[in-house]
Amino acid sequence: MASSTSTSVEVRSQAFQTEFEAICRDIQGSVLPNILTPWADDVGTAIDSCVLGPSIDGGMPERLVAHLKNNLVDLSAFDGGDFQDWNVIRPQQQWPTVTPDWEKWLPRMEHFFGQQWKDQGIYHLIKLFDRPLIMDRSLLAAALCFWSSATNTMNFRFGMMTADRSRYGRFVRHVPSRRGSKRRPCRRSRGGRELQTMWPALTRLAGNKAKNMLNYSSFYSNFGVEDSAEDDVIAPLGEVEHAAFLLYWLCKFVFCTQANKVTLEFAHLADYLAQGGRLALGPFLLGHIYRMLHDIVTDGMKPKHGGPLWAFQFWLQAYFPELRAAADINDAEPLANAFACAPKKHNTSALCS
Repeated sequence: MASSTSTSVEVRSQAFQTEFEAICRDIQGSVLPNILTPWADDVGTAIDSCVLGPSIDGGMPERLVAHLKNNLVDLSAFDGGDFQDWNVIRPQQQWPTVTPDWEKWLPRMEHFFGQQWKDQGIYHLIKLFDRPLIMDRSLLAAALCFWSSATNTMNFRFGMMTADRSRYGRFVRHVPSRRGSKRRPCRRSRGGRELQTMWPALTRLAGNKAKNMLNYSSFYSNFGVEDSAEDDVIAPLGEVEHAAFLLYWLCKFVFCTQANKVTLEFAHLADYLAQGGRLALGPFLLGHIYRMLHDIVTDGMKPKHGGPLWAFQFWLQAYFPELRAAADINDAEPLANAFACAPKKHNTSALCS
């Protein structure tokens, strides 16, 4: 069933894309490149609002309107959808969960690198996971019924809706004012050795001696340094400990890898961040969200696929505030952190739909 569903979606997606590209070629000369365009009322009088561009001169062409309207509903969620998996204890096995290892490792690394994280703009995204995140199953299951893998959009009666990479970047990180600020130089992590250089030896060890070494608990045992609880003493940093911590965080919490363990995929990102480098994680995050939603929808609505489902949930809560509890929103932290601290609100699937 999942295979036929996926094939059906791919055929429809290809047909949609072919016609959409043809329309775009025809209207290319009518596209206005302005990022912000002043908005006018029905009689042409300018008002205090703007349109986020690029936009189309003269409004949406009828051919494009008809094409989008005819493809507004994506029935892939209903072709072979089975929602019973959403009722198990952990619908998505990769959903971020706080463990004793993480509870020890996070404050230890924050002691050494908290200011560096703030300079890099990743502090709040790391601290987002210092508490359990509650999955709103009803909200997610209902929202996925409106997701179109052909356009990477939520298709509603009022039109299509999605988030671009810049919005996701701002959604998960705090963007301080640039006024009066100076760009700090990139600092290298303490200890000169990079985590990537150790991977050949690690993979040999994992393959030959300890196949579970890259499981989260085993990975922490290999790279995490335990502080002395009795003496209240913070132990010196271990070799590549910071990079290992960041790799653990990227795999387990940010991207929620399908393997549900530490993988080599993000080792280069962890090394770069450990050295103080600045990365725009928004595009990475959005790309993984699109792939995850496609996998879930085309596999009969099964939530077993890895990916940042937590970020999709927070995005839904940001744009549909009536479906979340009241949150203490302020300019000092991203929306996701405020939503994580908000009390849980029970939503029924019918209400979310």
